[in-house]
Amino acid sequence: MSSEIDGFNPWINHFDATGLTYANTVFDSLTRVTRNGGWVPYLAQSVVPNPDRTAWTVTLRPNVVFHDGSPLNADVAIANFQKLRTSLLTGQTVTTVSAVTKTGELSYVVSLKQPVAAFPYSMATQLGYVAAQSQIDNPSGSQHPVGTGPFIAVDWSPNDHFTVKANPHYWRSGLPYLDGITFKPIVQDASRENSLQSATIDMMVSHDPHAIKDLAHNSTYSQVDTLGSTVGEPDMQFIILNTSIAPLDDINVRRALAYALDTNTLNRLFGAGVTEPATSPFSQGSPYRSPDNHYPTYNLAKARELVAQAKPNHGGTLLVNLATVPDPRLLAVLQAIQQMWQQAGFTVTLSTYQQATFIDNMLSGTSFMAYTDEMFAAPDPDLNYVWWSPTTVPPPVTLNWSRLKDPRIETALQQGRTESNPQLRAQAYQTLDNLLAEDLPYLWLGQSPWSLTAKTSVANYNNPIAPDGTPLQGFNAGIFDPTPMWVQT
Repeated sequence: MSSEIDGFNPWINHFDATGLTYANTVFDSLTRVTRNGGWVPYLAQSVVPNPDRTAWTVTLRPNVVFHDGSPLNADVAIANFQKLRTSLLTGQTVTTVSAVTKTGELSYVVSLKQPVAAFPYSMATQLGYVAAQSQIDNPSGSQHPVGTGPFIAVDWSPNDHFTVKANPHYWRSGLPYLDGITFKPIVQDASRENSLQSATIDMMVSHDPHAIKDLAHNSTYSQVDTLGSTVGEPDMQFIILNTSIAPLDDINVRRALAYALDTNTLNRLFGAGVTEPATSPFSQGSPYRSPDNHYPTYNLAKARELVAQAKPNHGGTLLVNLATVPDPRLLAVLQAIQQMWQQAGFTVTLSTYQQATFIDNMLSGTSFMAYTDEMFAAPDPDLNYVWWSPTTVPPPVTLNWSRLKDPRIETALQQGRTESNPQLRAQAYQTLDNLLAEDLPYLWLGQSPWSLTAKTSVANYNNPIAPDGTPLQGFNAGIFDPTPMWVQT
């Protein structure tokens, strides 16, 4: 894996690609995303709305037990939701819920303050994993996951390994196929690739484009990647700007940074010939992408002009601190961006932070000006409401890391959230796309080049199937489901 997590509690811990893969291993989500971008019930047997989509009845599958032998029921599902609701991390994501009411041993109703057409998709995210009551009650539960999932946690040694064994009482008969898995966080891209080629590991996740180029045509391995994905939104690489602090609260400064960013050169230098620049969170061909998006493209002269105009308003100097996580590849990208911005007249310093500190800084606003980031992979744009809405900006922490407060964005988000007509929803998100290009809280770099590469003996790692036979979304944004995998002997 390309990172390490800080724990297994869905309501407390930061689930990145590694965290969500670990969650797919020991937990089950209430719903799952399908291969064509729809959704199906999963741990839930059904999720049914009332006519105006302001209430959703969730019925759980019968005879499902957690790893500790306790039964899955409405009480524990509601207890999980209450933890989400009271958490500083996840509470902002469920503010639209007004009540959760038990209606039977295996059923409950989620009542909403407004219609939410895409509500079932949220149950396929970090919000949809269900932990046992024993994990909820355990003060050390974050280190000891107890789910209903295909594998049972055996040992977690942070920054070294996470080992699991097959769940003999898994509710999906015959699954999983593997007896066990050991996950190893290997943060350095080159070290991870060397480990695969030296047969130290059998399989690796990577977001290094060189891993795609190096191994895609090597007959020793099989590989899938996420480039060119057209389901929902791709996982995007970008620089996120803290628009609440000077000088980034000045739109002309943000425009200057955008004009000074030569993404064609960045992709040529660091994209291994497989990545392309981006100007939107929505890929080409997406119904949500605006045909009138006027995102700034590289124009050094224009950037210098805007810098000259802005400097007198900021004491004569435009100082920007640009930060990332400790990754040599990302640091090289930042050094190139630093040179580009300095050519436009900015004073640019660079910093690195460990992953957990990096995320905490964005949540709190501490030491945060301009950070590299990658996210937004979602089958439906409403899942990104918390990242974009002005309503989620207030302190002490915020998931709208850019802290942009454009009321027009909230109007577009509300239209997309409450409207059930696909064409009208698309128009709302096209308006959002235009506003993001105008306000510039994000400087787009390109689609994240995630890949999953394995020895040819590792089989069926990209073919998850729902209980009813529906093909599910495979490898996406660095996340995979180990349930259907096996090893050919």
